[in-house]
Amino acid sequence: MTTWRRLFAPALFAVFVAIGTTGSWSEALGQAKRKDEKPAVEPLVQQYVEVCQGFTGAPAPEKVTACTEAIQSGKLTGGELALVYLNRGLSENGKGSEVRAKADYKSAIRIMTEAINGSPTNAFLYIQRGSIYQSIGEADRAILDYSDAIRLAPNQTYPLINRAIVLYSRKDNNEGAIADLNAALRINAKEISAWVNRGIVYRKKGDFARALPDFDEAIKLLPPKIDPVQTKLTSDAASSPTGKATAATNQIALLAAFARQQRGMALYDLDQYDKAIADFTESIRLNPANAAPWVSRGWAYLRKDDFKKAISDFTDAIRAAPGMASAYMQRGIAYHRSGDSDNAIADYTEAHALVPQDPLPLVNRGIVYYTKKGKFDDAIADFDRALQLNPKEISALINRGVTYRQKNDPDRALRDFNVALKLGMNTAEILKELKQADGKRNPKVAEIADQVSQALYQRGMAYIDKLEYDLAIADFDNAAQLTPDDPRPLLGRGAAHLRQDEPEKAMADLNEAIKRAPNQAYVYFERGTAFHRVEDYKRARADYDQAIKLDSKEPLTYINRGMASTFLGEIDTAIDDFNTALEYAPDNVSAFIQRSYAYALKKDFPKAIADIREALKLTPENATAYYYLALINMLRGDQDAALREFEKAERIDPTNARIFASRAMLYSQLGDLEAEIDDLGKDIKLRPRNPSSYVSRGTAFFNKGDYARAVADFSEALSLAPMSLEPLKNRCLAGAIVGQDMAQARADCDAALRLAPGDPFVFTNRGFVELKQG
Repeated sequence: MTTWRRLFAPALFAVFVAIGTTGSWSEALGQAKRKDEKPAVEPLVQQYVEVCQGFTGAPAPEKVTACTEAIQSGKLTGGELALVYLNRGLSENGKGSEVRAKADYKSAIRIMTEAINGSPTNAFLYIQRGSIYQSIGEADRAILDYSDAIRLAPNQTYPLINRAIVLYSRKDNNEGAIADLNAALRINAKEISAWVNRGIVYRKKGDFARALPDFDEAIKLLPPKIDPVQTKLTSDAASSPTGKATAATNQIALLAAFARQQRGMALYDLDQYDKAIADFTESIRLNPANAAPWVSRGWAYLRKDDFKKAISDFTDAIRAAPGMASAYMQRGIAYHRSGDSDNAIADYTEAHALVPQDPLPLVNRGIVYYTKKGKFDDAIADFDRALQLNPKEISALINRGVTYRQKNDPDRALRDFNVALKLGMNTAEILKELKQADGKRNPKVAEIADQVSQALYQRGMAYIDKLEYDLAIADFDNAAQLTPDDPRPLLGRGAAHLRQDEPEKAMADLNEAIKRAPNQAYVYFERGTAFHRVEDYKRARADYDQAIKLDSKEPLTYINRGMASTFLGEIDTAIDDFNTALEYAPDNVSAFIQRSYAYALKKDFPKAIADIREALKLTPENATAYYYLALINMLRGDQDAALREFEKAERIDPTNARIFASRAMLYSQLGDLEAEIDDLGKDIKLRPRNPSSYVSRGTAFFNKGDYARAVADFSEALSLAPMSLEPLKNRCLAGAIVGQDMAQARADCDAALRLAPGDPFVFTNRGFVELKQG
């Protein structure tokens, strides 16, 4: 059994918008028209420009069309033409948009540079070129242009605000940005954009005590009544006083929508979801064509587990911006969490098509494959592709490791977890930098701490799989230091203590984990798996019951509860759970496999074979399916067929120790001791710390008459599990037959009797020892 854990890509809805002073810059700077400047453009072209520049709130495809019409009119020159190219590049969406946008940015820069060469003291031209450089990620050149504009127009806020935006969004220079925004506010204390952007910087620093008042002040400065953006301007109205007034009103609406959006995001960060939703709703009212507040509100609904509303908002965001990959990502997460794995996969697939160089859609799709579908190989293929795009994508490494654990390959999992941890900071470094001077956790370092803690937790679980309990506990201890409120390290440590037969320590950790997250289904699920691993199926099932009460649509919980019922001999109850899992996930491979085995235990072999065939139809190269088909054939009494299926399973997954251990049992039934011992040797090579494997091989050596090697294997088992009944009573008998250390043989029987005072086999073995001793 492996631990189930959802890892989602972060929400991607931060939108940086440069909004400075409104009004005519030629008037503000006292610029005269150049003699060769053309008169005002025609009304229809002016309409295209208004739509292109976003003043009407039109969606991206409409803006691209309007920009193209404006360019093709041949009526624009200089800075105005450059801005149209810039806005078309910014509005490009869908496949091939990056190439088209890059060409537009180059045209815009060329035109602006020619304009600057013709008018080198025009500050506005430097701002325009700076905004182009900013848009294409050339931060240093943007800063130089904005700095020249500040030098040429020291009393204007716009270049200060734009330089600040570059400093905090591109250079991670929060203090420099705040200094520029403070300067802008000294020039104009009512500059709304400066308040909003300074709030953004404080939010970025995690200083919400300053961020929220800045957003509040910006919103307070807005007019009390603001009409939504008017999306339609007639050609006649575009250049009329009414049309110009509408354009100005639209700019105010856009600014107000942006302010509400930013305050909503800060409230969201503070887990004040209802207040955040109110701000996002107002932002949507003011500018319904902007996808950002739809995505933001959708994510807030997602945090409230209102999946229906979240999906609706993400759908509206996609309608507003069809090429917005992050909206598909977020809707995929909503579908994933609501149990609709097919739509989740479809959305992640679309996001990947839109941004093929981004590994996160592949990571998220891989998570659906292994958590909801049981398609481990498909998941690993996605994680492999994600790591080809970015070899340092830690979420891909962690999830691939988890998937290998699901495939019972802890060694391969450990390699991934080790690489992930090498890419991050070590525990001591994180703890040193985690706490700020004000006593709060540094948000950036806290994000790293969460990721490292997750990797430590998963590595600890892999160590449990390998029976390396001390190493596992060390990882859980470190994870608990990094994320002291997270219940997962306690769950892992408790599981390790259970395996070490330390029930008091185990229950202290496991129960504390429940106290920390009493309403989280995964906590009960994972405590259930801890009991499951030590064969305490009744307590495991009780925890699965509670997990289902909290999350009734998670198929994996039904599968695990069904497995616990199978071990308790309640086969019909188990089949009911596997049926429910398949209702929520109709193509879940694990559910088909487990139900097939349950049917086999009922001797309903046609249904058992049908389920296994369905699993193999979904995943043709599935070693686990062939493994269970072998077990079913053993139950049918068809040993030859069982051996053929074990051989197929071994060919696909030669590192799965369960295959060799189970086939060894079949060879034992067939009386082929050499083959049995050979398979148990392979099992031990893969699981050198598993005491039961040594007991099994020791028994095979005993049956072969190789008593000395039997004693050696029983001794190895006892070195791993000192107070275990089976190796004690077996070594007692084998040691007595060898006859070299009768005192040790007697001591083994006595220790076995203390563990099982009524065991008749121990009395028989001790009687044989006494007989040998005379």
